Amino acid sequence: MVSYTCFSNHQRLPNNSPTVRSNGYVEDYAQKNGYVEEIKSFQEMLGLLVHPDVGVVVIRGIGGCGKTWAAKGAYQEAMTSNTFNEYIWVSLSMSCSLRQCIYKIAQSLSCGVRDMSVERTKTIIKEYLTQRKFLLVLDNAYFTEESILESLGVPHPQRQNLGSKIFVTTRTSRTCCVMEPDILVIPQPLTSEESHDLLCKKIGKDINFSHGLFSKLYGIPLIIILLVGILCDAPTEEVFSELIANTHTALFTWLTVFHAMRRMVEFGYHQLPSHNAQQCLLYCLLFPEDRGIPVKELIWHWIMDGLLQEVVGFQEANHIGMEILDVLIKHGMLYLEDDDHVRMHDVIRENVSKFGKGNDYKEQHDWHFSNSSHFSNNIKLEHLAKYSRRVPLMYTEMECLHGSPRCLFLSSLLLRGNYLLKAISEEFFCHMGRLGILDLSFTLIEVLPPSISCLTRLRMLLLIGCDYLKEIQHIAPLVRLEVLDASGCGSLRSIGSGSFDSMVLLKILDLSATPITSMASIPSSIELCHLNLRGCPFLVSELPYGVSKGGAVRNLHLGDIKDLADWMGMLWLPCGLNFQLSGRFGMKVSLANRDGDAYVYASDAYFLKYLKKDSRLWFNCFQKFQIVISPLMDNNTMDTDVQVRKTDSIFQNSYFRTKHFAHSIEPIRYLELDGTSDVPSDLDGILCHAELICLKRLSRATRFSDLNISSMEAIRELWVENCDQLKSLLSADEVQTLSAVGNLHSLWISNMEKLSSFCKGVEDVTSFSCLKHLLLDCCPNLAYLFPSVLRLPNLETLHIRFCDVLERVFDSSVLGEDVLPRLQLLQLWELPELTSVCGGVLPSLKNLKVRGCSKLQKIPVGVNENSPFVTTTGEQLWWDSLLWDDESIKRWLLFRNWGPLLPHLATEG
Repeated sequence: MVSYTCFSNHQRLPNNSPTVRSNGYVEDYAQKNGYVEEIKSFQEMLGLLVHPDVGVVVIRGIGGCGKTWAAKGAYQEAMTSNTFNEYIWVSLSMSCSLRQCIYKIAQSLSCGVRDMSVERTKTIIKEYLTQRKFLLVLDNAYFTEESILESLGVPHPQRQNLGSKIFVTTRTSRTCCVMEPDILVIPQPLTSEESHDLLCKKIGKDINFSHGLFSKLYGIPLIIILLVGILCDAPTEEVFSELIANTHTALFTWLTVFHAMRRMVEFGYHQLPSHNAQQCLLYCLLFPEDRGIPVKELIWHWIMDGLLQEVVGFQEANHIGMEILDVLIKHGMLYLEDDDHVRMHDVIRENVSKFGKGNDYKEQHDWHFSNSSHFSNNIKLEHLAKYSRRVPLMYTEMECLHGSPRCLFLSSLLLRGNYLLKAISEEFFCHMGRLGILDLSFTLIEVLPPSISCLTRLRMLLLIGCDYLKEIQHIAPLVRLEVLDASGCGSLRSIGSGSFDSMVLLKILDLSATPITSMASIPSSIELCHLNLRGCPFLVSELPYGVSKGGAVRNLHLGDIKDLADWMGMLWLPCGLNFQLSGRFGMKVSLANRDGDAYVYASDAYFLKYLKKDSRLWFNCFQKFQIVISPLMDNNTMDTDVQVRKTDSIFQNSYFRTKHFAHSIEPIRYLELDGTSDVPSDLDGILCHAELICLKRLSRATRFSDLNISSMEAIRELWVENCDQLKSLLSADEVQTLSAVGNLHSLWISNMEKLSSFCKGVEDVTSFSCLKHLLLDCCPNLAYLFPSVLRLPNLETLHIRFCDVLERVFDSSVLGEDVLPRLQLLQLWELPELTSVCGGVLPSLKNLKVRGCSKLQKIPVGVNENSPFVTTTGEQLWWDSLLWDDESIKRWLLFRNWGPLLPHLATEG
């Protein structure tokens, strides 16, 4: 594994220890503080996590050199190895106050600290951490205070003596001094070879550059990542070469590393593929640099602020927004912090901020105000609104907003994260008539002021995580509102009556994870396309909340519902609906209705048991369906599975990937049960309508009758696999039940470890008169397949594979002409004990594939004027040892020896 960051390590020694001379500022710092220099790799740095003499580690270097990458690697390694009891990651910035840092540490802990004084918070932090082995990472710190750990309420690891560690990343020597580290780690520039390796790895191919270009990159990882972003979209070699030449031009030989960084950021910004992408990047400047930006809300901001105006429709705009976000990440301008958040590197922020100022995207620190609790008294919002129509005032220490500032041209007011903000004056919004975006998320407000009704042009209102907000009032006049998100409001009980009557443009309403008990009715004329009521256990209002055949809802997320029977009795599900239900006890249901196909994923059968056989929903919503019931199903697999299910039926086994089994139907109505105990008897409504049924990992099914086969009235294809307790399959009574169904064309049995009998005791010769395709796979205890009395007049394909003790296909001698008159394809694979298929010949056989059947000495093949041409694939040694009643038959057979590709191709048969 290639390591892309080198580390210069300085370890604290006793005052009487000799020092080792180094170069430049490192030498001065080492001599002054008693450090000795060593060189450590990243892997060796991870050893500091368990080093008994190391408590505080500082990683210091210029921006973009890999400090956060190194700290994150150590953090993830510690979590993977479960080294500590408590893990705390705190992102900081130059503008982050000591008080904010304390609260960030407290929020990261599970000790329930909130709404307390700074001193009380520090005390609780110290009491909590003193008893635990913890890893604390303070990323991008700019501390200047002496005894900083004491000021933060964090116990010093060396005095605690439990093996705790503190990692700090910083650009400044002052922070390094006040942290009093045991180890100072200074990332060193990459060598030309390491730079080349990193570039090739990120761009996905080997590239040969001149050594001169790599010398201009200074071995800084961020510069290399930006170069990758510039080159990644080059459509031709000519364009690629032109971009390389332009990079050479942008990076003059006399530039310092800081100038090179600035030039590369500016060059990368101008190389973004569209003006929209540039504007969307600059919009990110409005958000604090020390916090991740929620992806979902960022795209909403782009849409509501008019950056995607040319797009028609909210869903299309959201899709375009995701594409732009992918472009910004691919070009290195943003990076994913986790699945739901993105960040802008502080070096990139510093160098594109001038473009932001020129385009009305001013960063919060540009306002030059202190984080004072008396914000409303010492600074005028109307003064800020004169310089920008977008004003971010997020994560400050303001406690109240007074007065009625005249901000006639203000379009966006972002007040998110003001964790002390409790009160807003009643008249505060009276003179903000053009406000389009208002974010009050994560504040302590208890009510919305009446003046919010003056915001008649408001398009998005975010109230996420307002734990003290009890009721949403005064929003009925917001006729242009398109997004209302009040998710996670822990005290929210209701929304004012008639609030949505005139909101014909409302597209997103999210009230998830709230104790809301009632809400205003939603008219069906509304444009609502996403409604999230997940985690609302006390909601008793009647459905459908505007979700009807005439409604526009496309995404519906719901919480625990007490009476599901009433739900299934309603015909409110519109075509195109994506529906998700999360129950109180972990039950999850997802339903997507796309292009007339309903895709349902449920972790439990309870939700679906009320879907009765004669329900009108079968004709209204489920004319075509694919229903999966599995406690093993997670949300991440839904989209993938939908794509799989939309293709032809696909069989899979443990050894080979098969393309199609026989002539598998394209299922119009598909049901899968995976990981349930058995087939619930109260699923008759679904069973009788399903055409293809797949049963996997049924833990309690011991007999075929446990599969509730009698209810499968419309079944055409049945898959049964990995049912470990199933010992017998299709006894005489069970076959009679199956034959009553009458439509089964394809049967697939796979990975049945205990299966010892198949069709045992069957006497009715017409039991499988409709069966056309049969696959038997991985049944190691099965001795034979069919009783001799059984006739399969319409069977066209037969696959038997990996049955270790199978000796015969039929239990006694039968003629192929009688039992398998229409068999066209026969595959026999890895059957070491097989001695006989049948007597006579198979008159319709066209394709025979044999592998690993050394004891099979005769094959049921004959030739006459009506026989088809037979292709036989097998091993040369087996073919040469076959016994023939008539040697002349061999001249009419095409034999193919297994080659390197044939085992794979044979499975497609």
